[in-house]
Amino acid sequence: MARPAPAAISQEAESYFCSAMSVLEHDGPKGQVLADAQATPLWFATVRQTVIYTMLPEAPADPAAVYVSDLAAAPDWRQPDHTAWVDVRDAWFVVDTGLMGSDLAQDLLPFSDQSRAEAFALAHGGRVLRLDDLTEDYVLYYGTVSVAADGSVSPATP
Repeated sequence: MARPAPAAISQEAESYFCSAMSVLEHDGPKGQVLADAQATPLWFATVRQTVIYTMLPEAPADPAAVYVSDLAAAPDWRQPDHTAWVDVRDAWFVVDTGLMGSDLAQDLLPFSDQSRAEAFALAHGGRVLRLDDLTEDYVLYYGTVSVAADGSVSPATP
């Protein structure tokens, strides 16, 4: 069966992990998971959150499609083209950049084109990985920070 096409983001698209917040209220690349071909997508404010969701026990074992923003043509990673998507399995992810997503963690920056991903990593630091390289521990704790009651920030550890 063919994969359903990615859905268009609207102001009403609520982020799955950010209860009642529009995904458009967050900078950076987004994600969507379609449980089946007829489903309304689940929206995610970051690519990291999208990948985490696919690892959860309650996630569909074989979703119809998982798409992430394609940064290949975006002039700024914080402002992706909301009509440009890449299947998560086909994406090249730039990681270890130090660029923080809206969830106080480094986001996974997806590109449909390997050479554009490598150029971004060269310009901003980081390295390029594929989805299969993103282990559960890596995704869950990658670049996250802990914020103490006094407001101090320190790296989180697994």
